[in-house]
Amino acid sequence: MEWHGYVLGVDLEEAVKGHKRVLVQAPDGLKGFALKVAEELGGMGVDAFVSGSHAWGGCDVAFGEAERVGATLILHIGHHGPVRFKMPDTPTVVFAPAYLNRSPAEALRSAARLASERGYRRVVLGMTVQHVRYLHHAVAVLEEEGLEAAHFPGPLGIEGLVIGCDYSSLRGGFDAAIIVAAGRFHPLGAALWTGKPAIAADPYAGSAWEVDAKPYISRHLYSLSKAVDAESFLVVVSTKPGQENLRGAEKAAAMLREAGKKVEIAVFDEVSREALVNLGGFDAYINSACPRLVVDDPHLFPGPAVNVGETRFLTSGNVEEWRPRDLFRLYP
Repeated sequence: MEWHGYVLGVDLEEAVKGHKRVLVQAPDGLKGFALKVAEELGGMGVDAFVSGSHAWGGCDVAFGEAERVGATLILHIGHHGPVRFKMPDTPTVVFAPAYLNRSPAEALRSAARLASERGYRRVVLGMTVQHVRYLHHAVAVLEEEGLEAAHFPGPLGIEGLVIGCDYSSLRGGFDAAIIVAAGRFHPLGAALWTGKPAIAADPYAGSAWEVDAKPYISRHLYSLSKAVDAESFLVVVSTKPGQENLRGAEKAAAMLREAGKKVEIAVFDEVSREALVNLGGFDAYINSACPRLVVDDPHLFPGPAVNVGETRFLTSGNVEEWRPRDLFRLYP
């Protein structure tokens, strides 16, 4: 099944076999694909509902919506699989990647030329799930351009895969990472995770550029330094299945209270500035939800915000040992 150049990564009839009521979930850019899938399911005699909520990743599965409409299956389009949560017995969840049916060769050649200009010879290759079918083709393109290209298993063991909070596929000795993805989100995460240069190869634009992580690091270090002096904290906990980190949140709260700080814990399904402002004023915020919020959306927080894994720097008052990788730590 295809939609606007994307191919559904599962056989639809096989995926919903035995289910009469299905919730179709997709991220914002693929909502149209979800509608087409729902229409197709309707023609198969299946009662299909489309989730109108955001779907930020494999961490964000609409179990509550499925329960409310009585769906026995969630067809989650666009992501590779569950992130940091155990799949339940019911409802059934089928992850259906949406593969872009377009070679990233043009963008990769641009990335390879840029890497050569910068003096990078050994690169590690990472891709979002939309492009992983082209992994070996991508390696061949980079090698044709004179680079040494490596790739390794990532989340769920998928070769070369990167996601917003997990870049474990980027390892080994390399000069730079080349990330095949749209926009700056995933390349920026790669630069923060590895501490090395990251080059974005955007197959939609057919272009490449090197990500500059310095402004994000500087901005975050300013927040971290302000949070060190804070006396009152709100710890943010998410109810999304793969973002819920109550253990880390409670440990952070205990550490701060032991240090004499005032701490409250609040629970959110969707973290928003309005919801945080409604809870009143706090000197700083500890985020135990998606770690990318404090990097990409710091404006959501009414004050300086750090991630739960950075709490130890607040209680010690020493940020000299901080590294960007600390943004991804799940526990203090």
